[in-house]
Amino acid sequence: MKTQRIPIRAAKFVAEEFNLDQVILLAFSKTTGQTHVVTYGKTVADCEQAAQGGNRMKRALGWPEELCNAVPARARKAKKA
Repeated sequence: MKTQRIPIRAAKFVAEEFNLDQVILLAFSKTTGQTHVVTYGKTVADCEQAAQGGNRMKRALGWPEELCNAVPARARKAKKA
């Protein structure tokens, strides 16, 4: 049984509920052995920094390098503008 991806809105909810600028959620399922990392930042800069933190967490956990270079869509969009 595969677990669902954690949506960014879950991290956004935590940020808004607790008045935080950046959130990095790390979750693990004993049942499936899957680890999940999701990040959120209030501003584009916060978003980028949270993603960098999430990428560091993934590296520390031994994830494949190609999964440790996430760039948030908001940051990519801002750079194109």
